[in-house]
Amino acid sequence: MEATLGKSRPRVLSGLGNALIPGGIVVTLVGVIGDLAAHTLDPTAHAHEELFVLGSGNNPWHLVLFAGIVLTAMGGIRWASRLGTDWGHLLAAGMVLLLGAAMVEGGWSGWKAGQPASTTNASATRPVHASHGAGSQVASGGAAAVAGEGAEGASQLGHTHGQPGAVSAAQAVALRAQLAAAKAATAKYRDVSVAKATGYRQVTQFIPGLGLHLVNLNIPENVFDPSRPQILLYEPDGSGGLTLAGVAYRFVHTTDTPPEGFAGGSDVWHFHNNLCFLPGGSVTIAPTAAACAQRQGVFQAQTDWLLHAWVWKTNPNGVFTEFNPSVF
Repeated sequence: MEATLGKSRPRVLSGLGNALIPGGIVVTLVGVIGDLAAHTLDPTAHAHEELFVLGSGNNPWHLVLFAGIVLTAMGGIRWASRLGTDWGHLLAAGMVLLLGAAMVEGGWSGWKAGQPASTTNASATRPVHASHGAGSQVASGGAAAVAGEGAEGASQLGHTHGQPGAVSAAQAVALRAQLAAAKAATAKYRDVSVAKATGYRQVTQFIPGLGLHLVNLNIPENVFDPSRPQILLYEPDGSGGLTLAGVAYRFVHTTDTPPEGFAGGSDVWHFHNNLCFLPGGSVTIAPTAAACAQRQGVFQAQTDWLLHAWVWKTNPNGVFTEFNPSVF
């Protein structure tokens, strides 16, 4: 009886060993499918993620992916070591070193990602620029290869803003009236030709999540008026035309205190750095004014205060959240 049990144990262990590679592949594919689904269902929530974070808050599907890779690698190491040749032993040793390096680097990068931003680098943080005085700090935006932006608080066009604040019951009533006024005043601009005829000019290409921007430089930016947005936000309609998706406001940027805009604290103003507006109505990042001038562009080291209001196309993340995942 004991001999039988002794023989079955190696068979079970051998069976488990043989299952490492197919099991690892299955786990990896499950992680890939789960990660793709998470990004598809909520792209803004997964815009910037590390592969392996020691703690909560990261996409759990990345951990499934990591586990699948580890299992597959262990199966490969076992297979190579059982070849019984010098080449097989060398291959197994190399895979052990690579797996160890991947685990150490993944854990280290995850630990670094979970640490608070350094306060020793003055350019790394700025005071929050949330409307009506919310406090804390947010990361300042840096240059990126492609024009565009992530979710509220993230940046690809070099920008800074904070988090929304509270809205009282009385402020909510006023806010609804202001948003209704903005929508009523811009209904005529659903025809983009009308917008262009009244002074709006294209200054950006269509940027997924942000829209194509038309700006009217004749509307003053030192007074906030919900019914007179300086910027109109459009998206392609699928047949070569443009559909009005929202509006945006500019306010002269003279201090680090954002303007008093809509009622309550839900509107979060932001600004951009180092924008280069190119001929033909597109925008990109330029490190200097000279670099922008080489492309015949107009350089803005720092823009006015800006605020998006998605009054024509619902933003599931909030009417004032800058990035609208529905605008694609």
